[in-house]
Amino acid sequence: MKKIIFLGFVILFIACPPTAKNAARIYIQQGDYDAAKAQILAGLEKTPNDYEYYGLLSKVEIGMANWLAATDAFLRGVAIDSAKTVNWMMTDKQNIPVYWQAFYNAAISFMGEKKYDEALQNLGYCEIFDPTNVNQYILEGGIYSELGENSKANEAYAKALSIDPENPEAYFLIGKAIFEKGQYDSALVNFIEADKYFLKKYERTSRVLFQNLPAVDKGIAKEIVSLWAKKDEDGLDQLVKVRLGFDGGFNAHRRTLEQFYKTSDGMSRTYYYTGMTYYNLRNDEKALQYLLKSLDLKGDDVDALYYTGEIYLKQKKYDESIALFDRITQVNADDAYAWFYLGVNYTQKKEYQKAVDIYENKVLALEPENVDAMTNLAYVYREMGNNKKALEWLTKAEKLQKE
Repeated sequence: MKKIIFLGFVILFIACPPTAKNAARIYIQQGDYDAAKAQILAGLEKTPNDYEYYGLLSKVEIGMANWLAATDAFLRGVAIDSAKTVNWMMTDKQNIPVYWQAFYNAAISFMGEKKYDEALQNLGYCEIFDPTNVNQYILEGGIYSELGENSKANEAYAKALSIDPENPEAYFLIGKAIFEKGQYDSALVNFIEADKYFLKKYERTSRVLFQNLPAVDKGIAKEIVSLWAKKDEDGLDQLVKVRLGFDGGFNAHRRTLEQFYKTSDGMSRTYYYTGMTYYNLRNDEKALQYLLKSLDLKGDDVDALYYTGEIYLKQKKYDESIALFDRITQVNADDAYAWFYLGVNYTQKKEYQKAVDIYENKVLALEPENVDAMTNLAYVYREMGNNKKALEWLTKAEKLQKE
């Protein structure tokens, strides 16, 4: 009899289905997030105020890369019991970096949507999960800069530098905030520090990436930046195998390529702003030096192309200027300013027919009321000896100015 009762007990125990919570945990371990989510939602129907279900739901959404949904689930758990929800996640030490990444990614998404309060709230939880990660303070500084709260922005950047005194991004963002206030000398100090530490990172990553070549190949370096920006993984795969001589291709070297792109992009931005700082300080030689360094890393940066071309024009280096403004029109055929400066260059070179074609068929086709183009056309036609056309364009320009 005892044997029968015991056997019956075992059968009864096996027949009992696991709780929704336990089932969800099993499915999460197996990576079956859809099944886990179904169990969690079923559990929440029965016990809607169970904070632990929301913690599990947050895990599931992270597994599915749904960052905003993940943080929303977490915050719903916090609304039920903030201390228990946070502690529940903090005890899962193995996954704390994953939780941090989810909140950080959500903050980036909210910032992109200009939902700054939500972004800052998510960064607050990032700080709980990992108070030593400088990236959250840099992003926080960027948000406060967008809000015009410069003192709070600088506090965030200063905190980043207190953790990582050689963080180039923090120096760059501090410099950029000061630059935008017109304090160019102070901005320059920070840009030079950013440049120093970006260069260290660049040299370190370059040694790894170009180890099979005699030296860093600038052409390949530019190509990597361009392909990464376009998200062209096939192009990068071929480049890694054929040009850099690595086995494994793109996937085997993804992290190094990403680091190289980010460092190159950071250096390019720093050089550009350093150049623009000198430009505003009316030091064209220094401005040109840094703008060219920026283009050396990122050859299709329209802003750097534009100001470099303008400086060349001022220096009467017309062919160099033409080459740069021509590159801008190749990137954007509707850039009326680039076409206008091409016209000015050809005017200065006394290639008047080319100038006329550009002013009439490009600039005025894009901006029919561009008074500067009309005035320049009047000058060019006069130089060509066509006083009738010169008077015609001068009259149109004067009429528009009066209006």
